[in-house]
Amino acid sequence: MKQLTFLILANMIFSQMLVSQVFVEHQKNISTCIHADASWFPGSSGLDLIVAGEWVQHNMQAATTYYKKDRNHSFKAQQKGLPDVSRATLAVADINKDGRPDVLLSGVDADGNFIAGMYFQQPNGNFILGPHQFPALIDGNAEIADFDKDNDFDVLITGIDPSGRSRCLILQNKSGEFVLKDYGIPGVVNGEAHWGDANKDGFLDVFVTGSWNNSPVSRLYIYQNENYLLHPQSFPALRNSAVVWADFNNDGLNDFILAGADVDDRPYTRLFLGNKSLYFDEQSVSGFRPLKNVSMDVADFDVDGDIDFLIAGESMERPYTILYENQGQGIFRDFVAGLPWVSEGVVRFGDYDLDGDPDIFIMGIDVCYNLVGSIYKNTTNPERIVEDSITNIFIESPIVDLSRGPYYYFVFSSCFCDPENTGQKDYHAFVSNIHQEKKDFDLTYIFNDLLIKRFPGWGAADRGHRTSNAFNSRADAEEGRRQVIGGYQDEGFIMHYINW
Repeated sequence: MKQLTFLILANMIFSQMLVSQVFVEHQKNISTCIHADASWFPGSSGLDLIVAGEWVQHNMQAATTYYKKDRNHSFKAQQKGLPDVSRATLAVADINKDGRPDVLLSGVDADGNFIAGMYFQQPNGNFILGPHQFPALIDGNAEIADFDKDNDFDVLITGIDPSGRSRCLILQNKSGEFVLKDYGIPGVVNGEAHWGDANKDGFLDVFVTGSWNNSPVSRLYIYQNENYLLHPQSFPALRNSAVVWADFNNDGLNDFILAGADVDDRPYTRLFLGNKSLYFDEQSVSGFRPLKNVSMDVADFDVDGDIDFLIAGESMERPYTILYENQGQGIFRDFVAGLPWVSEGVVRFGDYDLDGDPDIFIMGIDVCYNLVGSIYKNTTNPERIVEDSITNIFIESPIVDLSRGPYYYFVFSSCFCDPENTGQKDYHAFVSNIHQEKKDFDLTYIFNDLLIKRFPGWGAADRGHRTSNAFNSRADAEEGRRQVIGGYQDEGFIMHYINW
């Protein structure tokens, strides 16, 4: 019997080791912050990373760091013009629809000043503070989405203002101007407010959880007739809490997971499944460990068609970081991913290498007070169709009305190849000058002919792509060309200019 027991245990341990190999530590030298926020950021060849908070390695000073991923998938800190803040809140979206994502950042600077603003990304990749006024709120969170279905991005933000008052505010985007709206939603500290479409009407509702006037609160507000109305269902009041929305059981209705500390400071984590009557059924058996002081995120990490769940937080005895695999019908299992268990944590899913499966960034302090700031690569690597991989590097071209014209074009291409037959492959990029096109694809044919004549090794290129972009003016085309060249240069490509 002892031998049988040993074999069973050995098989269990071996199975867990096999499962944990799905996530492999990719890079661990990310600066560790507490009282922090982090976000993946669409970069020139995948996802970059932004981290803001109190930098543990440097006497808890305020720090905002942009980590750019190079062509070898190494993340390196760069100065991009974002202010250093602690007790940070950040969110990312292309607010002005110029094809370049922007950053909303709020926090406390090194002098103790509350600051906040929308920082617009420039063609060179740096950020400049925009003219809009944003409330400086800390110890909460922010989110960017189109809550009112008018095809532009709005801002939801909660936290403490400089006077010590907790607030939850919406900045409604009206043709590029932000109008401050206070709908009476409780402002929370050490908690979150998140948009989610609870009733599937296309408008975004708000779930808010955290400390409000020194008391825990968890409430749902439904957007109706240009106002937010309190939903009558009661939910467990939590502090040091968070909430995530998703359709976890694939029934077409949004559900949510709520986690934090209850009125007795005991940890709590529970799934609530939605139904057509707008009642959320609390699932007593979901397989979740109760945690507080949490950070959470959701994604389909195993690419099996359902949404999985990642959480870092504290139990009554120690921190945990757990990846839960969705088993269907509201049941989850601990995937035993081998991630470090952290407190003061931040966890974020993001497919940094664009291979079709979401990777993980995790930051915090483990039970032995070791600092953790690591990116974990997901090795699931699902099969997927890639139409034109080089287009992932560049910012989208302007939408062109084909009934107008004439248009201005440039052509670009790239390869990992040896175009000059030097015996050494490298990353090469080829960019044309600006032309008007008299007949479809004329420029592409000329460009390709010149490549073949000028570079004898072009025919052996193993990853060549040819693309042409249409612009309404020569100035727009020159700006687009500069962006393409800058994207290639940032990735370390050897540049070749095909002019005629």
